[in-house]
Amino acid sequence: MKGIKAIRNEKGALSIEFLGILPFYFLFFLLLWQVVASGYAVLSLKSAANDAASVYAMTENANEAQAAMQQSIGGSLLLTGASISVTPQGSGSFTLTVSAQHPLVFVPAEWKKQTSVSLNSQASGKVFVP
Repeated sequence: MKGIKAIRNEKGALSIEFLGILPFYFLFFLLLWQVVASGYAVLSLKSAANDAASVYAMTENANEAQAAMQQSIGGSLLLTGASISVTPQGSGSFTLTVSAQHPLVFVPAEWKKQTSVSLNSQASGKVFVP
């Protein structure tokens, strides 16, 4: 009789179940944070491409467009190694491509280069002729 009571005793069962599911909650929130950070990185890169294309359309100077792109990205740790390339399309039209690396958020610093994702964003425009 005493053994059956011990088996049916559910004291502490909720704590054990909670501890069993806790790692999955942590993993879920880490993945959610990574998705949010990646979305922000993509939006920031698109904004930087648009800013650089606007500057290039006005100045037709790739160095000034690069500076505008760097200013738009700022000191973000979500985008590293950003660079631009401008491809003339004829008749004053151009396509500007911004490329950058997006390191994963919860990866140790020594692994960030190996685990980063390449992102590209394009913007097209026409050079302003006064």
